[in-house]
Amino acid sequence: MTTTIAPSTARRAGPGPGGPGRRRWMLPGAVALALGLALGGAAVLQEDRPSTPLGAVAQVPGGLARVNGVLPEDEQAPGQADDGVHRVRVLLELTAVDPSGVAFRAEDWAVERLGARRTAALQAAPRQRTVDQGDVLRTELVFEVPDRAVEVVLVGADGTRLSLGADHHGGGFR
Repeated sequence: MTTTIAPSTARRAGPGPGGPGRRRWMLPGAVALALGLALGGAAVLQEDRPSTPLGAVAQVPGGLARVNGVLPEDEQAPGQADDGVHRVRVLLELTAVDPSGVAFRAEDWAVERLGARRTAALQAAPRQRTVDQGDVLRTELVFEVPDRAVEVVLVGADGTRLSLGADHHGGGFR
């Protein structure tokens, strides 16, 4: 006698739409989603002060600040600047309005570029000075900035942001 076995119509056990394989990925997926939302929310809510346009006046403690120009440094000796950057001379003007004056220290100023990377001044003349009420200080600060045309901003210790424009990126200023 021969026994015939009919094909089964029952579903096979294993990972399916609601099986254990799906549940295994739910927790890591939820954690990744929560982390993404938290980081995205922090980026959106990050308070970033807008920069004052090149040549316009911004308030600083005790007075006013303005970038009068950004000039490429004259011919640089080989190896003087890293690859991908060039040196510029920033002409900064500070005017003391308050009786307390304006305290200038070159170390308080830096260039900020894409990604919030800051570069301190390589040279400054003068390095430090107090500007009395009614007086004006014109100082020169030398920085290395990227060759690529990205937003570059001069940032003071109090958070003052002065745009350096993009003109120093063109015309072979490297």
